[in-house]
Amino acid sequence: MDKLSIQGEVIAILSDEKENAYVVTVSGRIDSETAPAFDAELAKAVNFNSKLVIDLKGVDYMSSAGLRALIKASQAAVKAGGAVKLASVPEEINSVMYTVGLNQKIDSFASVDKAMASFA
Repeated sequence: MDKLSIQGEVIAILSDEKENAYVVTVSGRIDSETAPAFDAELAKAVNFNSKLVIDLKGVDYMSSAGLRALIKASQAAVKAGGAVKLASVPEEINSVMYTVGLNQKIDSFASVDKAMASFA
């Protein structure tokens, strides 16, 4: 199991390899200040395993910079033969994703387990 934790003033990221996918668990705010760390962690995760689950349960805010990081990770995963799946997306963030059409590009699931099962 490979674990990496990045702790900042307003964001925490924990990455962990589980079964057939890599899980990135995020909490806090993803904004223009924290998005670069989020983006970098997603890039590392996709390079490690192109099947990526991003657990957003603890995220209370995501700016366009965070959405851009999700899009970049999804594009990189697809290019590598995998996919990005989102888990436990808070309603406020889910609403923004629907507004900008991101829900049509990246699948969302109620839990990490359901997102991981979708890779089977």
